[in-house]
Amino acid sequence: MDVNAIKEKFQELYGGYLYFSPGRINLIGEHTDYNGGFVLPGAIDKGMLAQIKPNGTDKIRAFAFDLNESAEFGMNEEDLPAQGWAKYIFGVVREIIKREGKVGGFDTVFSGDVPLGAGLSSSAA
Repeated sequence: MDVNAIKEKFQELYGGYLYFSPGRINLIGEHTDYNGGFVLPGAIDKGMLAQIKPNGTDKIRAFAFDLNESAEFGMNEEDLPAQGWAKYIFGVVREIIKREGKVGGFDTVFSGDVPLGAGLSSSAA
């Protein structure tokens, strides 16, 4: 994951804040945490990097750096984006709204280096 490339792409498109969230391994308790069981997770050196900036609108503009794809969508149920990766962002925003949280439009460029299919979790990221 090239942090500088993410920063440059985001500055080119939007400008804003940079965040990194590590992936994790579960030493014990896989899929028990959300069922009230015990779990012992550990952060790893792989994760998700995102640059985010409020855009003053009711739209989300996202760029998946690793896929070289962009999406723009609203935050209402009927605004469901077509791209699978954008549906994840949409779902998180919709759940925050359903719980009476306040979400404004934002721009983001993100990348990750958690290997797919390796049994590691990027959900924490």
